Amino acid sequence: MKKRLVLAAVLLCVLTLFSCAFIPASADGSVQSAAPVAEKILSARFLNMLNRNFVYNEDFASADIIVEDSVLALLDLREENAPDYIADTVVIGFVNDMYGIELADINDNSNAHKDGFVYIAPHGFTSYLHTVTDIKENEDGSFTVLSAVTVTPHDDAEYSTVAETLFVKNEKSAFGYNIIYSNIESKENLI
Repeated sequence: MKKRLVLAAVLLCVLTLFSCAFIPASADGSVQSAAPVAEKILSARFLNMLNRNFVYNEDFASADIIVEDSVLALLDLREENAPDYIADTVVIGFVNDMYGIELADINDNSNAHKDGFVYIAPHGFTSYLHTVTDIKENEDGSFTVLSAVTVTPHDDAEYSTVAETLFVKNEKSAFGYNIIYSNIESKENLI
């Protein structure tokens, strides 16, 4: 009986090793290298982060503005019984994972302050939809990502622009990377 269990375990290990050794083939039967697959995974990760990002240009200079902008990415996590609030731990965790900024607490000076929560001030906001167009690995291991962006302002017509974003690896982040800056070309500069 023990021999069968050991044999089954060895067989399972050998099958696992062989299945990992094969390079995936495309639908037409041609063999793909691992590099394009890794690049697609990296591109998808960066795209996910870009489409959750609301912090651009000079907004990175202020922790308060980063918090205010980050709340927009978390609207689906608002308190069910108090939709004008979101738990401050959710916002602090997101800011740390997305931008690598550790906040001890959040400065909420609004009249609607509630301990343990961030008040979501009612206002319109602009949404951004990115498409990654280029990924360049820098000498220090960071990545500069160029993206085409469809910008939908709350009070103006939609337009297209470009953004340049710097990503730095951070294994402590839920995303695996942090956005250090994201510079988006303004509508006025496109004309």
